[in-house]
Amino acid sequence: MVRRSPIQGRSQDKVQRILAATAALADTMPLETITMMQIADAAEASFSSIYRFFPSKDAILEAVAMANLDRLQKLYEIYFAAAKLEEGNKVIDDAIDIYVAFARNEPGFRALWVNGSPNAAISRRSRHVIDAAIQLAKAYAVERLGFAATPELEIRLAIAANATTHVLRYAFLQTDFPQEQVTDELKRWLKAALLMLR
Repeated sequence: MVRRSPIQGRSQDKVQRILAATAALADTMPLETITMMQIADAAEASFSSIYRFFPSKDAILEAVAMANLDRLQKLYEIYFAAAKLEEGNKVIDDAIDIYVAFARNEPGFRALWVNGSPNAAISRRSRHVIDAAIQLAKAYAVERLGFAATPELEIRLAIAANATTHVLRYAFLQTDFPQEQVTDELKRWLKAALLMLR
């Protein structure tokens, strides 16, 4: 993905400028129309300096998507580490709200993940984020809510996490219903599916 890893602070700053500029462009124009020259102009970097770090536009887009997914996973890790709630309903609401807020506010995330067609590498990274979310939810359910660590809990969490990913993408892509109504229905489904097991 990255041709050369930046070591010096100035190079790291340049890579971050390239990623931020690309994410901003992804939010304002179709991905296929973005050019390396536009990325260079937006990042205030030379064409050659971009190629020093990234072999192609697709590599930059992939790096943006990967960074987005890393940040999303970190948000969930921080939330579950600090959660003191003993009420599972609120935790489910918060988990969905974290994703929705992230998708609305994180530059490039909707264009590259929600609206886009993720490549194999991005899909693998997303799978890792989902797996991490499942483990966080399992630990919370067992340690805080008193659920038994059973195979039934494992499969229920796995199905819920994967279904949630698809339904949340659907919530942003569809135009038949208000987005909030779709996410509220998802929350109700998750509570019914997850909280019945003890």
